[in-house]
Amino acid sequence: MQSTPSPEYDNELRDILTRRDWSALREFTRKQNEVPDDIYEKDQHFWEVLLHKLTCSRLDTLGLHDESRAWLEKNGYSTDLGGY
Repeated sequence: MQSTPSPEYDNELRDILTRRDWSALREFTRKQNEVPDDIYEKDQHFWEVLLHKLTCSRLDTLGLHDESRAWLEKNGYSTDLGGY
């Protein structure tokens, strides 16, 4: 069963997404989610895709959805977290 993130976790993630900071997202997921080395070491493009997909999946970043959706479409991705 998945637990609900703490308000601190949620606020920090929202701040990172709002700043469009892919490297901070990488460090945040390393610290908070203990991602394995093979994921952590992925290139900038991987983390930018994840940043934009996460942005599109959150209601509290609604004002950024159009920009993220356009970035994803331009780079050949969907807004779906599980697909291309």
